[in-house]
Amino acid sequence: MNSNSNERKGYRTAFKATSLFGGVQVVTILIGILKSKLVAVWLGATGFGIMGLFNSSISLISSITNLGLQSSAVREIATISADNDILKFSRLIKAISRWVWFTGLFGALVTICLSPWLSRLIFNSDKFVLSFALLAVAVLLTGLYSNHYALLQGTRKLKFMALANVYGALIGFLCSVPMFYFFRESGIAYALVSSALSITLVSYLYARKIKTVKVNQTIKESFIIGLPTVKLGFMMALSNISVFFVQFIVKTFITQYGSLADAGLYEASWAINAQYLGLVFTAMSKDYYPRLSQVSDDNQKMMSAVNQQGEIALLILAPMIIAMVVFLPFVINLLYSGDFIDIVPMTKWLLVGSMLKAGSWAISFVFLAKGAGKVYLFNELGIKCITLPSYLLGYAFGGLLGIGYAFVFCYFSYFILVALVAFKRYKINYSSAFFKVLLITCFFLCFYAVSESLFSTAFLRYLIGGIVILIVCVYSFFELKKRLIN
Repeated sequence: MNSNSNERKGYRTAFKATSLFGGVQVVTILIGILKSKLVAVWLGATGFGIMGLFNSSISLISSITNLGLQSSAVREIATISADNDILKFSRLIKAISRWVWFTGLFGALVTICLSPWLSRLIFNSDKFVLSFALLAVAVLLTGLYSNHYALLQGTRKLKFMALANVYGALIGFLCSVPMFYFFRESGIAYALVSSALSITLVSYLYARKIKTVKVNQTIKESFIIGLPTVKLGFMMALSNISVFFVQFIVKTFITQYGSLADAGLYEASWAINAQYLGLVFTAMSKDYYPRLSQVSDDNQKMMSAVNQQGEIALLILAPMIIAMVVFLPFVINLLYSGDFIDIVPMTKWLLVGSMLKAGSWAISFVFLAKGAGKVYLFNELGIKCITLPSYLLGYAFGGLLGIGYAFVFCYFSYFILVALVAFKRYKINYSSAFFKVLLITCFFLCFYAVSESLFSTAFLRYLIGGIVILIVCVYSFFELKKRLIN
């Protein structure tokens, strides 16, 4: 097979995974749209703020107590599954499962113990002590779900992963909606627990389809076998902790120095950027990461995979982002309500920053695939030293819009950081084709941003926006066709 055929196969693999999880994301987005709409109508911006703070608390505690096992387990499972040694594979799975149960129960206990303190710290009240104690169940379930998903991801069972996501989201939605309707703010914690339970049970049903053999393993043996995974995971856990810590501090800062309603608007804006562009980033993290791990000994193959995934991500994201920017007021009214229209300026800048995020993410997975935990941690903690003060200063001086500016600045900095480190350590860099795609798509995005400010009438803004959307769609279509078919 010649190099062109290999290259085209790599593009097709990246596109296939993105398309599969794109379809999944469409379903979960539709579920999320309906759920967000109902929450926005029944609970308002304040309810959104409470739910966002609960989610941040669960994520922060889980990231601290689970030792990064999901991310590190994916790499270990992907590497061992490629060897086709069923006995060794089964031993690793059992060891990791025991570690996950231990860390999950520990996280639940920590949540219960901290519930009074969390309620007072975040809300200046004891009103939510019981809610935080109840969220201990969600912390345990998050660990179990992560274990099931790591098994599916590491073995690259893409179909099972997709089905688990769809059915888990659907059942979670059906279980949580009555909680919001009948109990309003008091039902938020119950809704989060029911959603976590649903996706955990569904993921378990698919994870048990992975073939293993029964092995006798003592607790000590589980400890020893799982220890290398835990050591790598610990580095990743510190990175995850920093992410959730930043979000926790920012939301708490907004609540304390702004308002709970502002925290709700921030959460809604962040959800649009993260969830509705998530199909590309989901594909990158769910399929791209284990695929990259399997060629981690060959820097040339890794560099090809990085550029292929990066280009595919940008070409898919570009039309989505420009369309979202142009029609953002309509999108917000559809997803939430007119009370959330103030998030338009911030959300536009979050969407712009996502172009840089796609590029930086493609190369940042190199360090995980290599098992270079310390290097990965250096990159992640280094950028967080810029992110946290940027967000806080952005909000202090520019409100929510200031956070939007900070987001673009931080991902521009992160893009440069990971590119430099990857080249210095592994001689892995972006190709001229990648930069061409990045520059052209960013040019049209910036062109619309400038033209939008020049025209005062909505008709002209939407006319220019429609033309730009058409140009970007045509460009992306022909560039994808050239990589996948020609």
